[in-house]
Amino acid sequence: FYAFYYRQGTYQQYLAAKALKSQSWRFHKQYQTWFQRHEEPKNITEEYEQGTYRFFDYESTWMNRRKGDFKFAYKFLEDEL
Repeated sequence: FYAFYYRQGTYQQYLAAKALKSQSWRFHKQYQTWFQRHEEPKNITEEYEQGTYRFFDYESTWMNRRKGDFKFAYKFLEDEL
């Protein structure tokens, strides 16, 4: 996470994003943070999935936190790489 947030615009950031994606983390463009499924989503539609996720709280605690009943809209999913 350090390389992703503190090496912005560099090849190191690209490699960090690739490594996070390979570990099933997904970047949310609206919140500018990484999310990972904590369990299988309870609802899945064409527009979103909803369930419990882990997210990396880079703004306040610099650690993984859990968010229950979160709706991850696919329009905010960064799918490049």
